Amino acid sequence: MRYLRNRDRNSFVSTTGWIAVAGVAVGVAALVVVTSVMSGYAVQLGEMIVGLNAHGNVIRLTGGIDQYEQKLPKVAEVEGVAAVAPFVLREVMITSQAGTNGVLLKGIDPELSVKVSDLSKLIRPLEGEGAFPGRFEWLSDPEGLYEWVKENRKPEEKQEDSEDYDPQKNRLHNRAMESIILGSELAEDLKSGVGDVVSVVNPVGGGVGPTGPVPTSRFFRVAAIFHSGMYEYDLKFAFSTLKALQDFSQMEPDSITAIEFRVDDDLLMETATVAEAIEEKLGGFPYKVRDWREMNRNLFAALKLERIVMFIILTFITLVAAFNIASTLIMLVLEKIKEIAIFKSMGAKRTSIMGIFMIDGLLIGALGTVAGLLLGIILCALIPFLNQYLDLLDPKVYFMAKLPVRVEASNLAAIGVVAVTISWLATLFPALGAARLHPVKGLRND
Repeated sequence: MRYLRNRDRNSFVSTTGWIAVAGVAVGVAALVVVTSVMSGYAVQLGEMIVGLNAHGNVIRLTGGIDQYEQKLPKVAEVEGVAAVAPFVLREVMITSQAGTNGVLLKGIDPELSVKVSDLSKLIRPLEGEGAFPGRFEWLSDPEGLYEWVKENRKPEEKQEDSEDYDPQKNRLHNRAMESIILGSELAEDLKSGVGDVVSVVNPVGGGVGPTGPVPTSRFFRVAAIFHSGMYEYDLKFAFSTLKALQDFSQMEPDSITAIEFRVDDDLLMETATVAEAIEEKLGGFPYKVRDWREMNRNLFAALKLERIVMFIILTFITLVAAFNIASTLIMLVLEKIKEIAIFKSMGAKRTSIMGIFMIDGLLIGALGTVAGLLLGIILCALIPFLNQYLDLLDPKVYFMAKLPVRVEASNLAAIGVVAVTISWLATLFPALGAARLHPVKGLRND
């Protein structure tokens, strides 16, 4: 401890020691912040994916699922399954007066869908004065939506005898029609709000004619706008009723695209096991069951790889700080040559001399590690406050607008172990040099 404090007139060694502590602290803090942000990003991304979608789905590899009402009870009987629901999925184009966008239109059973996904909970007021998100119930109640539209219609749309009244323009507003729910980004892109009418075009809805696929189109009225916080989902997803999309796609009433299911909350991370049980219950091929992690396997694999790579890269900051520890100890050995020689002439063993400098190096590393962990935790705690005032992320690139953070004890422990281990390795060379010093060389000039 006396060597570490170094109260002699020459305080240069002590200064370099503090620089080494600061270097380790900065490296550790950077590791804590980056790993915590990436952990938070992965967790929040998973919550968004699971929130809008079910925990898994059952598909038929040879086509759609026929007589699905007989399959639903079989899936629901599997242990761990909390709810099931059918759905139809089609790639369509949605057109408004402001533009056109290609989306995935999902036909759902409103009564069953609320049990397997959080879509109804994602319908909430959007930014902007007077913004109205609509109602999930209107998806299955077009008449109720139409009554709301009549009550809230603009004055020029109500007055049919006014000079500005255009029958061709307003004819779509004068009847009830099938409802549709749009994502917030899609609604903004189409400049469409609740009560507005959009045209949905199915490029292959009419089958194949002499000149190729025959498209079909139908008008839908916007019943609600959902906001998941995930840019891609809010831009590329829309929802209608199962019956409406079956009719629009000219499908049989008992035919669907797939069955989605939700597992018990405590089995979320064990969804793959439940999926295997469902597949076995249905007799295997041609049925295939995929859980939420398998359906987004590439995304989560990329996040995991990026997290590992960032951990390795940022560890080099701590490695650079370890060179500061080594240089500090080397200068300390050079300054204490005489004392080392006296210790050895008094009978001190090599291990004792090594222990002095290894302990000094470990103390520098441990002090820097503790300081870095505390600094990293403080910085992570400040990130939510920064999110309120700064636009740290572009949702078009990162799926979310706020920088997420999640401090995990396992990450802190791993970072601490790595930092202290690197610090210990940095002490070996100077400690061995001190232990090998011959007493005669140290006392030669005295």
